[in-house]
Amino acid sequence: MRGLSEDTPPSSINGDEITGMDDDGIYFEEMEEIQFDDEEMVDDQEEEDTEMIRPEDHATTVFNKHNGSVFCCDFHPNGKVAVTGGEDDKAFVWSTETGEVIMDCIGHKDSVIFVGFSFDGAFLATVDMCGLIKVWKVNLEENQQEPWSVVFEYEADDLSWGLWHFGARVLICGAVTGDIYVFKIPSGDTKVLQGHNVRTDCGKMFHDGVRLAAGYEDGTVKVWDLKTATVVSQIPPGIHQIRVTAIDIHPDNSLMLSIATDGKAVMTTSSNGKVVAQMEAENDLEVVAFSPDPQLGYFALGTLNGSVTIWDTARQMLRHHCAKSQESDGVTKMIWIKDELVTGCLDGSVRVYEARSGNRRVVLTGHWSEILDLTYNEKEKLILTTSDDGTARIFKYNERTE
Repeated sequence: MRGLSEDTPPSSINGDEITGMDDDGIYFEEMEEIQFDDEEMVDDQEEEDTEMIRPEDHATTVFNKHNGSVFCCDFHPNGKVAVTGGEDDKAFVWSTETGEVIMDCIGHKDSVIFVGFSFDGAFLATVDMCGLIKVWKVNLEENQQEPWSVVFEYEADDLSWGLWHFGARVLICGAVTGDIYVFKIPSGDTKVLQGHNVRTDCGKMFHDGVRLAAGYEDGTVKVWDLKTATVVSQIPPGIHQIRVTAIDIHPDNSLMLSIATDGKAVMTTSSNGKVVAQMEAENDLEVVAFSPDPQLGYFALGTLNGSVTIWDTARQMLRHHCAKSQESDGVTKMIWIKDELVTGCLDGSVRVYEARSGNRRVVLTGHWSEILDLTYNEKEKLILTTSDDGTARIFKYNERTE
């Protein structure tokens, strides 16, 4: 998760709330002229108005046990269990079929900004913003009554992001100080990739499993060797002059894409950081994603202004403008599912685009505030979302039929 302030996560990405008020709205100086006979009637009307603006709900399961924004989520590999973490300093493990709580991950003291199962589903990590890291031994026996045991606990500096290695029991967390912690689980063996006293805002594993790319607030992008804890390459200084918000790696490991809030997307070689292309997108560039199929040869960009574009990787040329600013709500999260692009948006919707045509195929609704996290489980064909509205939702992903 990115975009967290140093003190507390925002409750809204753009800082504004949608009021639904038109240009003829009531101003503060007029409020004294309005008399209400019954406060209860006002409350009932407000609840009724809130219900009226909520969209049609396409979710198969809704989880609403959090008290506040839900920042992060993950699926267990079996697709039957989900975990979410939120502003209420809580993380919950729950059933994707019923929404019933399986495990309450107690003990956090600040907003939970990362939750995730290890690649094999054996462990669960929950990480809060003040730096408390807890790793739990997963127990999914049908009649288990005891809480899951904590096999590893660590208090780091204030943290900004976390991720699991995709093929090893290795947990990685980035700190506001710029340091990156690498833990072997459950032994707890620890390495620290020492930063340069500038906050790191994002990290991404290379598909070779031994390198990590990290983006920093001053525009620096470093590629680390996890075994030696050394920097093996770095984007030349000055290419990004402002905070790097996201990084992605080409499926064959040859290329890296990094984006910054000034709207610049930079493609570099992963071996030595040589700049291949610089693409000027729109300001408030938020997400970037290579298609997982190298034969497809695409990457996508999304902005908080509402622009969604698909590009040809080899030519670095724009192929499709799926959504344009002012015509669509901003994009906060983006993933590929085969040859389709799935975006989570500021209006709470999930929008699916066909990569080859750029056409929008489906819109999934249910949330009434911005999407804060988005993930997919291939086994059960499920999309999991979390939102500023305080809920998490499960949507069934229906593959396109030719």
